[in-house]
Amino acid sequence: MLFQFEYFLKAFSPIIQKLPTTLYMTVAAVLIAVIAGALLAVGMKCTISAVRIIVTLLNSFLKGVPVLVFLYLLNYSMDDIMNMLAGVFSFEYDLRNPPKILFAILGLALSYTPYMCDMFVTAYDTVPKGQTEACRALGLSSWQGMRRIIIPQMLVIAIPNFGNHFVNLLKATSFAYMVTILEMLGAARNYAVTYQRYLEAYIMAALIYWAVFIAFEYLFRLLEANCGKYMRINSIQKKVRRQRG
Repeated sequence: MLFQFEYFLKAFSPIIQKLPTTLYMTVAAVLIAVIAGALLAVGMKCTISAVRIIVTLLNSFLKGVPVLVFLYLLNYSMDDIMNMLAGVFSFEYDLRNPPKILFAILGLALSYTPYMCDMFVTAYDTVPKGQTEACRALGLSSWQGMRRIIIPQMLVIAIPNFGNHFVNLLKATSFAYMVTILEMLGAARNYAVTYQRYLEAYIMAALIYWAVFIAFEYLFRLLEANCGKYMRINSIQKKVRRQRG
Protein backbone atom coordinates (compact mmCIF):
# COMPACT_ATOMS: atom_id res chain seq x y z
CA MET A 1 0.00 0.00 0.00
CA LEU A 2 1.11 3.56 -0.71
CA PHE A 3 0.21 4.77 2.80
CA GLN A 4 -0.14 2.59 5.88
CA PHE A 5 -1.72 4.21 8.93
CA GLU A 6 -0.02 1.76 11.30
CA TYR A 7 3.46 2.90 10.26
CA PHE A 8 2.30 6.52 10.34
CA LEU A 9 1.28 6.25 14.01
CA LYS A 10 4.39 4.26 14.83
CA ALA A 11 6.58 7.08 13.51
CA PHE A 12 5.26 9.48 16.17
CA SER A 13 7.28 8.12 19.07
CA PRO A 14 10.84 8.28 17.63
CA ILE A 15 10.22 11.73 16.13
CA ILE A 16 8.62 13.34 19.18
CA GLN A 17 11.44 12.02 21.37
CA LYS A 18 13.78 14.40 19.54
CA LEU A 19 11.56 17.45 20.07
CA PRO A 20 13.56 18.51 23.18
CA THR A 21 16.76 18.45 21.09
CA THR A 22 15.13 20.60 18.43
CA LEU A 23 13.81 23.09 21.00
CA TYR A 24 17.14 23.20 22.82
CA MET A 25 18.98 24.02 19.59
CA THR A 26 16.37 26.64 18.67
CA VAL A 27 16.33 28.47 22.02
CA ALA A 28 20.12 28.41 22.42
CA ALA A 29 20.71 29.64 18.86
CA VAL A 30 18.08 32.38 19.27
CA LEU A 31 19.68 33.63 22.50
CA ILE A 32 23.12 33.82 20.87
CA ALA A 33 21.68 35.46 17.74
CA VAL A 34 19.78 38.05 19.81
CA ILE A 35 22.89 39.03 21.78
CA ALA A 36 25.11 39.14 18.70
CA GLY A 37 22.42 40.94 16.70
CA ALA A 38 22.04 43.59 19.41
CA LEU A 39 25.80 44.19 19.38
CA LEU A 40 25.78 44.52 15.58
CA ALA A 41 22.81 46.90 15.81
CA VAL A 42 24.76 49.10 18.24
CA GLY A 43 27.66 49.07 15.79
CA MET A 44 25.40 50.04 12.89
CA LYS A 45 24.14 53.01 14.90
CA CYS A 46 27.63 54.02 15.98
CA THR A 47 28.66 57.60 15.20
CA ILE A 48 32.08 56.42 13.96
CA SER A 49 31.89 55.86 10.21
CA ALA A 50 34.58 53.15 10.11
CA VAL A 51 32.73 51.06 12.70
CA ARG A 52 29.44 51.42 10.80
CA ILE A 53 31.06 50.33 7.53
CA ILE A 54 32.75 47.29 9.08
CA VAL A 55 29.59 46.19 10.88
CA THR A 56 27.45 46.71 7.77
CA LEU A 57 29.84 44.57 5.69
CA LEU A 58 29.88 41.87 8.37
CA ASN A 59 26.09 41.91 8.55
CA SER A 60 25.85 41.62 4.77
CA PHE A 61 28.35 38.73 4.71
CA LEU A 62 26.52 36.75 7.41
CA LYS A 63 23.22 37.32 5.63
CA GLY A 64 24.60 36.12 2.30
CA VAL A 65 26.01 32.78 3.51
CA PRO A 66 23.56 29.83 3.54
CA VAL A 67 22.97 28.16 6.88
CA LEU A 68 24.29 24.83 5.58
CA VAL A 69 27.64 26.44 4.80
CA PHE A 70 27.96 27.57 8.42
CA LEU A 71 26.98 24.11 9.64
CA TYR A 72 29.48 22.32 7.42
CA LEU A 73 32.22 24.87 8.09
CA LEU A 74 31.93 24.63 11.87
CA ASN A 75 31.35 20.88 11.93
CA TYR A 76 34.45 20.07 9.89
CA SER A 77 36.81 22.85 10.99
CA MET A 78 36.16 23.42 14.69
CA ASP A 79 38.12 20.32 15.73
CA ASP A 80 41.36 21.88 14.50
CA ILE A 81 40.50 25.25 16.05
CA MET A 82 39.51 23.74 19.41
CA ASN A 83 42.62 21.54 19.41
CA MET A 84 44.78 24.62 18.87
CA LEU A 85 42.96 26.54 21.63
CA ALA A 86 43.35 23.56 23.97
CA GLY A 87 47.10 23.79 23.51
CA VAL A 88 47.15 27.54 24.11
CA PHE A 89 44.83 27.64 27.15
CA SER A 90 45.78 24.22 28.57
CA PHE A 91 42.45 22.39 28.57
CA GLU A 92 41.51 18.97 27.25
CA TYR A 93 39.53 18.58 24.05
CA ASP A 94 38.27 15.14 23.06
CA LEU A 95 38.65 14.82 19.29
CA ARG A 96 36.77 11.50 19.39
CA ASN A 97 33.69 13.06 20.98
CA PRO A 98 33.35 16.69 19.80
CA PRO A 99 30.33 18.75 20.95
CA LYS A 100 28.72 18.76 17.51
CA ILE A 101 25.42 20.07 18.80
CA LEU A 102 27.18 23.19 20.13
CA PHE A 103 28.83 23.74 16.75
CA ALA A 104 25.43 23.40 15.07
CA ILE A 105 23.90 25.90 17.50
CA LEU A 106 26.70 28.36 16.73
CA GLY A 107 26.19 27.84 12.99
CA LEU A 108 22.46 28.49 13.26
CA ALA A 109 23.08 31.54 15.45
CA LEU A 110 25.57 33.02 12.96
CA SER A 111 23.07 32.53 10.15
CA TYR A 112 20.28 34.39 11.99
CA THR A 113 22.37 37.08 13.71
CA PRO A 114 22.02 39.58 10.81
CA TYR A 115 18.23 39.21 10.82
CA MET A 116 18.13 39.93 14.54
CA CYS A 117 20.35 42.95 13.89
CA ASP A 118 17.96 44.25 11.22
CA MET A 119 15.06 43.65 13.60
CA PHE A 120 16.65 45.82 16.30
CA VAL A 121 17.67 48.56 13.87
CA THR A 122 14.19 48.69 12.31
CA ALA A 123 12.51 48.78 15.73
CA TYR A 124 14.81 51.59 16.90
CA ASP A 125 14.26 53.64 13.75
CA THR A 126 10.48 53.21 14.07
CA VAL A 127 10.36 54.79 17.54
CA PRO A 128 9.65 58.53 17.05
CA LYS A 129 12.74 60.66 17.57
CA GLY A 130 10.71 62.94 19.81
CA GLN A 131 10.78 60.18 22.44
CA THR A 132 14.54 60.55 22.79
CA GLU A 133 14.27 64.32 23.00
CA ALA A 134 11.55 63.97 25.67
CA CYS A 135 13.87 61.74 27.71
CA ARG A 136 16.56 64.41 27.63
CA ALA A 137 14.01 67.08 28.57
CA LEU A 138 13.02 65.03 31.61
CA GLY A 139 16.65 64.81 32.70
CA LEU A 140 16.99 61.07 32.04
CA SER A 141 20.39 59.68 31.14
CA SER A 142 20.82 57.85 27.81
CA TRP A 143 20.62 54.47 29.54
CA GLN A 144 17.58 55.45 31.63
CA GLY A 145 15.80 56.74 28.55
CA MET A 146 16.55 53.55 26.63
CA ARG A 147 15.51 51.27 29.48
CA ARG A 148 12.33 53.08 30.51
CA ILE A 149 11.05 54.63 27.28
CA ILE A 150 12.74 53.46 24.08
CA ILE A 151 13.27 49.73 24.68
CA PRO A 152 9.64 49.03 25.79
CA GLN A 153 8.41 50.62 22.55
CA MET A 154 11.03 48.72 20.54
CA LEU A 155 9.81 45.43 22.03
CA VAL A 156 6.27 46.01 20.81
CA ILE A 157 7.57 46.71 17.31
CA ALA A 158 10.13 43.88 17.28
CA ILE A 159 8.03 41.00 18.68
CA PRO A 160 6.22 40.12 15.39
CA ASN A 161 9.54 39.97 13.51
CA PHE A 162 11.16 38.09 16.38
CA GLY A 163 8.37 35.52 16.30
CA ASN A 164 8.90 35.00 12.57
CA HIS A 165 12.67 34.61 13.00
CA PHE A 166 12.15 32.20 15.90
CA VAL A 167 9.91 29.81 13.97
CA ASN A 168 12.13 30.08 10.89
CA LEU A 169 15.14 29.14 13.00
CA LEU A 170 13.11 26.31 14.50
CA LYS A 171 12.54 24.96 11.00
CA ALA A 172 16.19 25.57 10.10
CA THR A 173 17.26 23.10 12.81
CA SER A 174 16.15 20.40 10.37
CA PHE A 175 19.41 21.05 8.50
CA ALA A 176 21.34 19.79 11.54
CA TYR A 177 20.81 16.17 10.51
CA MET A 178 23.14 16.92 7.59
CA VAL A 179 25.96 17.14 10.13
CA THR A 180 24.88 13.94 11.94
CA ILE A 181 22.84 15.56 14.72
CA LEU A 182 19.74 13.54 15.47
CA GLU A 183 16.87 16.01 15.81
CA MET A 184 13.28 15.52 14.62
CA LEU A 185 13.97 15.36 10.90
CA GLY A 186 16.96 13.12 11.50
CA ALA A 187 14.77 10.79 13.56
CA ALA A 188 12.16 10.78 10.79
CA ARG A 189 14.81 9.93 8.23
CA ASN A 190 16.19 7.06 10.34
CA TYR A 191 12.69 5.68 10.80
CA ALA A 192 11.97 5.97 7.09
CA VAL A 193 15.18 4.15 6.16
CA THR A 194 14.67 1.44 8.78
CA TYR A 195 11.10 0.58 7.75
CA GLN A 196 11.26 1.85 4.15
CA ARG A 197 8.17 3.97 4.89
CA TYR A 198 9.19 7.46 3.76
CA LEU A 199 5.71 8.89 3.17
CA GLU A 200 4.44 8.03 6.66
CA ALA A 201 7.60 9.25 8.41
CA TYR A 202 7.83 12.60 6.68
CA ILE A 203 4.11 13.35 6.92
CA MET A 204 4.28 12.69 10.68
CA ALA A 205 7.35 14.95 10.93
CA ALA A 206 5.55 17.68 9.00
CA LEU A 207 2.51 17.49 11.30
CA ILE A 208 4.66 17.68 14.44
CA TYR A 209 6.56 20.70 13.07
CA TRP A 210 3.21 22.29 12.23
CA ALA A 211 1.85 21.68 15.75
CA VAL A 212 4.95 23.21 17.31
CA PHE A 213 4.69 26.17 14.94
CA ILE A 214 1.05 26.78 15.91
CA ALA A 215 1.94 26.64 19.62
CA PHE A 216 4.72 29.21 19.29
CA GLU A 217 2.65 31.41 16.99
CA TYR A 218 -0.07 31.55 19.64
CA LEU A 219 2.53 32.25 22.35
CA PHE A 220 4.01 35.18 20.42
CA ARG A 221 0.55 36.60 19.75
CA LEU A 222 -0.13 36.59 23.49
CA LEU A 223 3.25 38.19 24.14
CA GLU A 224 2.64 40.86 21.52
CA ALA A 225 -0.80 41.63 22.94
CA ASN A 226 0.57 41.89 26.48
CA CYS A 227 3.52 44.11 25.52
CA GLY A 228 1.30 46.37 23.42
CA LYS A 229 -1.26 46.84 26.18
CA TYR A 230 -0.01 50.30 27.09
CA MET A 231 -0.43 51.43 23.47
CA ARG A 232 -4.10 50.41 23.51
CA ILE A 233 -4.59 52.22 26.83
CA ASN A 234 -3.04 55.38 25.40
CA SER A 235 -5.23 55.09 22.31
CA ILE A 236 -8.38 54.77 24.45
CA GLN A 237 -7.35 57.73 26.61
CA LYS A 238 -6.79 59.89 23.54
CA LYS A 239 -10.16 58.84 22.13
CA VAL A 240 -11.90 59.74 25.41
CA ARG A 241 -10.19 63.14 25.50
CA ARG A 242 -11.29 63.85 21.92
CA GLN A 243 -14.88 62.91 22.75
CA ARG A 244 -14.87 65.16 25.81
CA GLY A 245 -13.35 68.00 23.82
